[in-house]
Formats: sequence, structure tokens, C-alpha cells
Amino acid sequence: MMRSLFSGVTGLDTNVLRMDVVGNNIANVNTIGFKRSRVTFEESVSQLLEGATGPAERLGGSNPTQVGTGTRVGSVDRIFSQGNLEQTGVETDLALQGRAFFIVSDSVQNYYTRVGSFQLDGTGRLVDPVNHFVVQGFPYDRVTGTFSGSLGSIQVPVGQAEPANPTSEIAYHGNLNADSEPAGTHAQSSIFYTPTGTAPTATTALTDLKADLEGIVDLLGDGDQINFSATVGVEQVTGVFDVGAASTVGELLTAIEASLNNVDGVDGITLSLDADGRIQLATPDKLGTTAEVSGLILQAQDSADVPRDDFNSLAGMTTTQTAKDPGKFTEETTVYDSLGFSHVVKLDFTRVLGANQFTWEATVDDGDTPILIGNKGRVTFNNDGSLSGFFFDPVGDVLPTKLSISPTSGAKTPLEISLTPGTIGAFDGITLLKAGATLEASQDGFTQGTMVDFRIDREGTVSARFSNGISRPVGQLALAEFVNPVGLLNTGGSNYQATANSGEALVGVAGASITADVVSGSIEQSNVDLAREFSNMILAQRGFQASARVITTSDEVLSELLNLKR
Repeated sequence: MMRSLFSGVTGLDTNVLRMDVVGNNIANVNTIGFKRSRVTFEESVSQLLEGATGPAERLGGSNPTQVGTGTRVGSVDRIFSQGNLEQTGVETDLALQGRAFFIVSDSVQNYYTRVGSFQLDGTGRLVDPVNHFVVQGFPYDRVTGTFSGSLGSIQVPVGQAEPANPTSEIAYHGNLNADSEPAGTHAQSSIFYTPTGTAPTATTALTDLKADLEGIVDLLGDGDQINFSATVGVEQVTGVFDVGAASTVGELLTAIEASLNNVDGVDGITLSLDADGRIQLATPDKLGTTAEVSGLILQAQDSADVPRDDFNSLAGMTTTQTAKDPGKFTEETTVYDSLGFSHVVKLDFTRVLGANQFTWEATVDDGDTPILIGNKGRVTFNNDGSLSGFFFDPVGDVLPTKLSISPTSGAKTPLEISLTPGTIGAFDGITLLKAGATLEASQDGFTQGTMVDFRIDREGTVSARFSNGISRPVGQLALAEFVNPVGLLNTGGSNYQATANSGEALVGVAGASITADVVSGSIEQSNVDLAREFSNMILAQRGFQASARVITTSDEVLSELLNLKR
């Protein structure tokens, strides 16, 4: 009978412990990052009353006779299942999805936690506000552009300035229209015909020009005049050509050409006829807008100064730009020097006649900032429109490799900038395709700014955002995983320490060596399930009651045994 008493006592003890665990779970149902525990029981050592015997020749064997002596606690295990995530909107509230732990330190040793309700302290460090442990990570080294290989605190540069970064590269990308002609090429919109109906040439007499206007009509006669006018750059040009019996179309074009080139600073404007009898007018690219010609108009009048309306109506000869793109494209990019002053680098691309090639010329701040070297070159394309090459023009015996400018702001001189057009033979940079011009550029410089905000991404990278639009990392949160997280020792405050049975911490970062995600603006709720805990509470209560009944029943049996002596 004494065995039953002892068994009942063990039942009381173990179920009381189970109630302790259930009570602790329920008490922490709203504790963020809390992981519930469970109790497992095991049978206590059984008393052997009779051993087992093996089978004999005529008799079978017998099994051992044993009586248990109750139960005992096998283990109290913590269940590290994923808790639900609650959005808080607080940037420094962090939650983990996965088996990992945050690493915090008291400067003596590291602890591991799932509680991510962090804050910034007065120095900008990310800390646990309850126990003031400092969150550990890998600080970012701005010099090398890499994260540190050793653990340290994550320092957010609140209120600090981000110094200016001088531009070192301009990367160009986009399209130059393949359906374009060299800049300055124009075509006359009317066509003259000879009596045979063919287009005139430069040697055709002006008096031979006719047009099909209700029959063959003479357009010009001996003694007529042709008045012409045009705008060259911003200057108005006018002239008169006297038509003689032997005057040719070529002589007329030469006279107009001479008048147009009489403008100061202009030379090289040419007029010619195409195969269809249209006037072609070309301006030299090197003069830019100075030599641009617009509104070339020819008007005829007879010897009595009476306008020849038939000529004017058929051959007004106002030059119009052809349907093709003029073949001149400009891209402007703002760059920065070492003091943070901005400068505008403009590249003018000009189509080269008869080739998949453009020349380019750079100016800085409309010429106010000197270019030391590397201001001219050319870009070539393959016949599929991909980039073939990007070249600088040599300066004497020197072949530039960068655009080198001399800022007048007092910044470091020279400011050397690489011009990157993309990959040779590919379409990731500048292309030459039949489409609109979409040339754009990006550069890596910026002016000075101050920190205005910071963000933490799913890989735990903490990035500061500055008033100049720049965002750069300041560190990356370190995470730890364990082979056996149940073997961790709870030190209070939902912090854990490694033990011999948990294994060493496997330290890394999210998305790489650690299979977990960091969720900013959220916290992980307790994984306690109240329905499960209430069920366990009932089981513990019933187990305790049943064990108590075993004790009272055993006591009554013993009392009856004592009464036999009376």
C-alpha cells in the first residue's frame, strides 16, 4: 500500500509543476517574443517483484512482474514556433520570420532574443530599452564600401552631415535616332521641271524651267529677277539675282550661297540640287546654331517689277526641315565637385554623314568652367544598332581617357570624370535604332546633406537617408541560429544564453547565411495558444485530483488494515 501512496504523491508533484508551466504561459500571453513551454512526464523506476523466466522443454516462460512507483518530470521544453507579427509602424520595432535570434550585448557577453522592440539611445545606437543591451551588427565602412567582419554596435548618424562626393563617372544610356541626317541638312519642297519633264541640274538654264500648270508654262524669262531672303542665325539676309538668257540654276544657287555666307562668323553653307530637283541646303556642324538657316524664300518678278505669280505659286522655295531627325542631340547632366558645387556637363552629339557614327563635344557650365582635356570625341555603332566604340579625340600626342575640368569654385582640381557609354556590342548603354532620341545619363556625385530618416530592410541593413537624396548603409543587423535552440538558457527578459547542448551560435545576416527575414515596423507576439493552455490546465487539474484520490483511498485501506487488530 505504501507504493500507491508514493505514486499518488508523485502525481501531485508533477501536476503541480505542470500547472506552474501553464500558469507561466498564460501570464505571458501578451509578452512580445515570448515562447511557451511544455512539460513532459515519464514513468518513475519500477520495482521488480519477480524476474522473467525463459521457456522450458514442456513449460512456457514467464514475464517479469513489476510495479511502478509513480511519475516524474522528464523535461520542461521551450517551444520556439513562429509567433504572429503585429504591425506597429515604429521603424525600430523589428520582428523575425524564421529560426534566428537578434544578438544583444552588455559589453561583457552576448545574449540572444526574439524581442525586437528596440530604440535609439542618445548616441544613435540601437538598444533594448528595457535592459539597455546594445543591438549587435556589422558596421559599414565607408572607405572600403564593405561591412565589418566583426560584431559591433549599429550607429545611426542622427543629425550628422554627409560630406559632398565629387562625381567620378557619368553613365550614358538611351537611344540616338538612326533615322537622322547630319545636322544642318534641309530640302526644298517644290520641284522644277525642264520641258522634257525631267528634273533640272546645275547646268539647266533658268529660262528653260517650266511647270505643268494647265499646260507647259514658262516660269522665268530673260530680264526677270529673282529676289531671295533667309534668316542665318539671327540675321536677315536678302538678295537679287538677274535672270539672263544663259543664266543657270547653278549660278542662282551660287549667288544665294555667297549671300548666306556673307554673315559675320559664318562660312561653309552650301546649296545643291538632289536627283528630284529639290534644293538641298547644308550648314556646317561646327558653327552650331550660328549658321542655321530658316525661311529661305525665292520670289520672281518680270522686268516691269510685276511679281511672277506662277513662279511663286509653284516654287516658293521656302526651305523646310526634312522628315528625318536633324541628327543633333544634346544631353545635360549635373555633376558635383569636391566642395559640393554643381556643374552642368553638356554633350552635343552630331551625326556624321554616311556612317553609323556621331561626334561629340563637351562644354561645362556653358563654357564658364574650363575643360582641361577630353572635351571631344566620337561614338560608333554596329549595323545592328549596338555600341561599337566610344573614343576621345587626341590632343597632340596625348590621348585622353577622361573628361578633366577645372572647377572655379575653389574645389579640388582637376575634377576627372569617366564617360561610360555602356558595354561594347550590347544594348545596355547608348544605342542607334530607328526610334526617338531618349539619351539620358546618371552620375555618382552628390552635394553635402544631413540625415533626415533611416530605414531597415528585410535583410537587416540599416540605411540612412540624407537631405541631398542620398541613401547609404550604416550597418547590418547580426542574427544567430542554433542547432538546438531548445537547449538555450533563459536568463530573464526573454534573453537567452548558449549552453553546451544548444551548440555554438551560428552568426550571420538575413538572406545570406541565415534563413530568416527582418520585418521592420512590426513585433512578434507570444506563441501562447490560450485554448491549448486551458486544455492543459484541465488535464493538470484532473491529474492532481486523481492523484489525491489515490492517496485518500490508500489511506482508507490502511485504516481498515489497522482496524483488523481491534
